[in-house]
Amino acid sequence: MNNAKKLTLKFRAKTFYFASVFLPNKIRKDIENLYIFCRYVDDIGDGGNFTKKNAIKKLSQIKSQILIKKSDNLIISEFISLQIKYKINASIPIDLINGVKSDLNNVDFKNNKELLKYCYQVAGTVGYMFCKIIKVNNTKLIFRGVQLGIAMQRTNISRDIREDLESNRMYLPREARQYRGEKKKIIHNNKLKKTISEDLLSFLKQTEKFYQNSWIGIRKLPFKYAVPVSIAAELYQRIGNKIIKNNCNIWDRRIHLNKFEKVKYSFFALYKLFFLKTKLESKIDIECKCLIDNIKG
Repeated sequence: MNNAKKLTLKFRAKTFYFASVFLPNKIRKDIENLYIFCRYVDDIGDGGNFTKKNAIKKLSQIKSQILIKKSDNLIISEFISLQIKYKINASIPIDLINGVKSDLNNVDFKNNKELLKYCYQVAGTVGYMFCKIIKVNNTKLIFRGVQLGIAMQRTNISRDIREDLESNRMYLPREARQYRGEKKKIIHNNKLKKTISEDLLSFLKQTEKFYQNSWIGIRKLPFKYAVPVSIAAELYQRIGNKIIKNNCNIWDRRIHLNKFEKVKYSFFALYKLFFLKTKLESKIDIECKCLIDNIKG
């Protein structure tokens, strides 16, 4: 199995792969190439296969290749082809790379502003590029796509707290936590883990509001894109719901949806798409206002 195949949606993002089946064929391959690029960059930031020094060097090389629009690496060159085809400004993937680069540090965000910036960099940018590939150029709709990316990243953060702590990373900001001391102590202290689970409940309730606003944009997409995007949004949102139903116990096992749940919630996503209205959470839009300049054009 080659590296590109190992990075595909089918092998690395089963929830999103399930939703991507509903994408038009001519777009699906481009979305997959976007995902392969993002996964490739993310894996460098995870630090498993590279020293910190080599990872920083590798990410810097990718940034340079994106700027000159030339690379001998097949994954990068195929992304550059997407960048040219869909007129994606180089600043967007560079923001993504900068976010991934920050993962190489011992992450411990001070506040929600730092978290929002990070979520925009590593996931909001992906929402932006997805919009470009499906030829959505309306800034307001792209803004909703960015918010969906942020919502999904917040779900990932919630699900992966234990694994991230094992890598000395904590993405729940200190201002949103009862315990703000040395994060290494959390993983071996049941009392501290309980407080983090309590904090996570509030975090996930706030995450719901990001999903809520993104649905306003989903309903305005062309039907052929609204269906797969609505399913992806609903499935990710349901992962967060499942964490809540599990009393935010993310310590014993990684929470995921089984096949039956994916089918059931996909039907609910379609019901939600056509029949339910969403109330705008204006406070979330105000929080995200700082992102407007990033997504223009």
